[in-house]
Amino acid sequence: MVKTMRKHPILVAIIGFVIGYCGIKFLPYSNDDYTGILARFGLSVVLIGIMLLMGAKDSLKIFKKGFGFSLRTGLYFLIIAIITAVGAIIAGISQNHGIPDNLVMLELSNFILCLTVGAFEESMFRGVMLQGILKKTGKTYKGLWIAVIVSSLLFGAIHVDSYIFGGSYDLAGSIQTIGKILQSGIFGVLLSAIYLKTKNFWGIAFVHALNDFCAFQGSVFKVENATIGGSYVHTGETGGMMVIAYCVMTLFFLPALIKAIKMLKKTKLPEYGFFKDDKK
Repeated sequence: MVKTMRKHPILVAIIGFVIGYCGIKFLPYSNDDYTGILARFGLSVVLIGIMLLMGAKDSLKIFKKGFGFSLRTGLYFLIIAIITAVGAIIAGISQNHGIPDNLVMLELSNFILCLTVGAFEESMFRGVMLQGILKKTGKTYKGLWIAVIVSSLLFGAIHVDSYIFGGSYDLAGSIQTIGKILQSGIFGVLLSAIYLKTKNFWGIAFVHALNDFCAFQGSVFKVENATIGGSYVHTGETGGMMVIAYCVMTLFFLPALIKAIKMLKKTKLPEYGFFKDDKK
């Protein structure tokens, strides 16, 4: 079975996507739903198991150097996320007239949720999908970019799949959808570049988790219309504000995209990821 899977890396990528999509689609993003957290943890184990079968043993070791590089390179995104989190906290306190009584427990469960989300989504998109496509396309820089762009755009699109498959396709909604795909896609490109540079899965999973921890502060502080669990497209006045927010955020993300492009240009070819190169 392992031999067959290694010979058909695109099939592995599709399997990883289907497993991951079912998890994203049907598991709630709630820090007080421990069943959802445990289920997401279980799916992470399944996807990481697939990674191990494909040869990812080294990338699942915690290399201190690679871990630190991941945090430093992802710092730009984290600063933006922290600023956004501060805004959400201020809005939540203002709307609800104070700090939640059980704040410590809420933040702890939020952190645990984000750790499982980080491990789950990174094992899906960078661990299985990116690597599976690379095994087929990693001989050239064009192929390298195909793998990075496809996995990153799917990472972005998965956040707004409800609108893509069931939206009304009005102008504001469409702009928000494109904005979210680009925003998350750029984040995915940078995470891909970091992963290919460090070969350290846990580094990008932790950066992803920290970013989500900041983003989920809107849920912790019960901010009205907080964009959690796929509600990234809004209507009415909120939709108009989100159009502006996505445009601004996409511009803010461009330096990170430039950084990722420079990193990817330095990638040595052929780059097959952790999939075994049968020709060696």
